[in-house]
Amino acid sequence: MIAGVALAVVLIVVWALFAVSRSRRTTTGGVHETLVDFVEQSLELGSVTEILGFAGEAARVVLGAERAVAIVPLDGDWEAHVIGGDLLGKVPPASRGLFGWLKHNPAVISVGELGGARFGAMRQPLRQLLDGIGCDILLPLVDRQDVMAVLAIKQNRAMSVDRAVIELFQEQCTTACANARLHVEASHAFSLAREVSLASAFHESLVAASRVGAQGALRWAGDVEVAGEAGSDFWSMYALGGDRVLMMVGDSVGAGLAGSMTSAVVKSACDLLVTGDKPIEDPAALLTMLSRALAHASAPVHARCFAGIFDARGGVVRYANAGGPIPYLVRGGGTLGALTGGGPMLGDAFDEGYKVHEAPIALGESFVLFTDGLTRAENAQRDQFGERRLQKVLAAQGGRAATHVLAAVQDAVRRHRGSRPLVDDAAIVVVSVAE
Repeated sequence: MIAGVALAVVLIVVWALFAVSRSRRTTTGGVHETLVDFVEQSLELGSVTEILGFAGEAARVVLGAERAVAIVPLDGDWEAHVIGGDLLGKVPPASRGLFGWLKHNPAVISVGELGGARFGAMRQPLRQLLDGIGCDILLPLVDRQDVMAVLAIKQNRAMSVDRAVIELFQEQCTTACANARLHVEASHAFSLAREVSLASAFHESLVAASRVGAQGALRWAGDVEVAGEAGSDFWSMYALGGDRVLMMVGDSVGAGLAGSMTSAVVKSACDLLVTGDKPIEDPAALLTMLSRALAHASAPVHARCFAGIFDARGGVVRYANAGGPIPYLVRGGGTLGALTGGGPMLGDAFDEGYKVHEAPIALGESFVLFTDGLTRAENAQRDQFGERRLQKVLAAQGGRAATHVLAAVQDAVRRHRGSRPLVDDAAIVVVSVAE
């Protein structure tokens, strides 16, 4: 970028000498000092706004402009301001269609040329725009058929400047603005790539090391499918001894790095609370402490989470739900039940906000825990997979192993989606009691 600006400075020096020669000015020292200032400022140029300010001053020196106005995009509108002077305000609605036309007609426009056939219906809007900002030449700065900005000038009639010089000036201003924009885009791409890398690293810590496992009579199988470059859905299993396991399934409210970091905080805190010196084996107490951890932040964040302790020997599952989807129970004969009961999302409940619920479990039964990305999966017609399709698939899985139930659900969702990507991360865990 610095090389591009340096080239522009060299051309400006040449143009300045040419302009001084043509106008027979005697203020060579003043011109030289101004150009020195331009050179010093050019080393700091990093945005289109800075370059337009630089170009406005250069236009006064090089082209003898009495006035320079920058017109820039702003929140869907276009705003004009005198470079080094007052804000002129937004371009009138009647003239905004010009900027779409300028994408394909980027040549220098002079008020004296407006009678030409090429302007057609744009003749009057162009004249109104130039009159409104007090200028007589328009220099569209167009890159990749995108109008980055428009530089307008009012020429000093006592100083004649060839059109070729004006066109060179426009070309160098366009190049400088394009270089600045490329620099910003490259910086953004680098930052985004770094964020995605960090988010992916965080998400790796959220996924269980093994998709399948067993303890006593309990069997489980789980998976997470990420919708974008990095996800925030997670599931985790904690062995509590005997035929008991704690299953956690959840997701954060947020996407990208922020979502992954929130879920990482939840899972890390859960690891400490469940496996620490004083392990917590109460699902409601566990969710309450996790919620407090998120609510204590200066800018509270939120997550949804289901926590259930499956006890095959005791024949019961004790659970609490912080805003997550209601898990399904698949009985041996194919009838369905549900682990009903819920509470606020994590981050919303600082005091006691969760209740422990219980449900019996028996041999041959399976429990399906999932995040809402599973049922929100869309096909080409934007029709969601939904709860009813999920229920139909599960009703056909009575008595089957956890791995088979997981595969059946995932296959059904993929057939429904076809080639359409997920709209949200999808986590699913199936816990079954072996016969």
